[in-house]
Amino acid sequence: MSTVTDPTAPARPPKARGAASARIPFSSRLSPTRFGFLLVAPVLVLVLAIVVYPVAYSLYLSFVRTNPITGSQTFVGLKNFHNVFTDPAFWHSTWLTLYYVVCVTVLAAGISLGMALLLREKFIGRPVLMAVIVLPWSLSTYAAGVVWRYVFSPQYGLLAGIFEKFGLSPVDFLSQNSVIPSLAVVHAWQFAPLGAYFLLASLQVIPEDLYKLGKVDGMGILRRFTAITLPYIRLPLSIFLVLVGGQAATAFDLIYFLTSGGPGSASRTLTYDIYQQTFQDQSFGTGAATSWVLLVVLTVVTAGYYAVAMSSSRREKEAS
Repeated sequence: MSTVTDPTAPARPPKARGAASARIPFSSRLSPTRFGFLLVAPVLVLVLAIVVYPVAYSLYLSFVRTNPITGSQTFVGLKNFHNVFTDPAFWHSTWLTLYYVVCVTVLAAGISLGMALLLREKFIGRPVLMAVIVLPWSLSTYAAGVVWRYVFSPQYGLLAGIFEKFGLSPVDFLSQNSVIPSLAVVHAWQFAPLGAYFLLASLQVIPEDLYKLGKVDGMGILRRFTAITLPYIRLPLSIFLVLVGGQAATAFDLIYFLTSGGPGSASRTLTYDIYQQTFQDQSFGTGAATSWVLLVVLTVVTAGYYAVAMSSSRREKEAS
């Protein structure tokens, strides 16, 4: 039986071999979840390699005693932590770290707030000043250490030259009694620009009418600051204090470049103590245990501070 074809029907183009499969991209053959995992897989592998594995291995080292010559390891349980808490050098380093954190936090908060209040005003040269203020933050810690070593030097330093101009004897700012405050000045000088821009962003959203009403009501400068400015910057200031406090508690490079933990052990904070134990004394277990003690303390303090700050902010919003 013959088949009759309609001459008016349009001819179908021949199918290209593999055209249908070639047009389907690889990402369309995967579910969105699998494609997402495929995209983040390289980053995940990198994080596992440079973050998770070292942290897990340091936890393992805190429970073993490692022979630095043979590399053999013996499980000792909590003995390394016991050695840490019974070592007077640990408590000396803890006190120095706490002292250093308080000095850095107070100085950085004061400098940041002062710069933010200054930059909030409109005056000639404000854009130039905003660019200059951020320069310390852009410097590497090594560069900052080299610069301030020349500034503090009692023989050829900038401050020594200024004292000599006024007929004063030079002061060794890196001596045993003043090394921690001097290091805190350098640390706050480098970290304060970040806080200044943090606070400046909050200051710029405060309505000017509030200050005008405060002046009408007879409020002084201090009263206007506590009643108007402080509520707006309390949360970003709290966040900055946590950041600068945690960064100061784990500071190492600035101390290493400027003082190397000296003179004597006057600037041997916990981070430098960990470096000394691990890489110079090769007491890997004790160094790892000390680092985990520092990590746990920082985590607890930071979480508690954030909880208090958020709870206070929530109560203020409910009250308003």
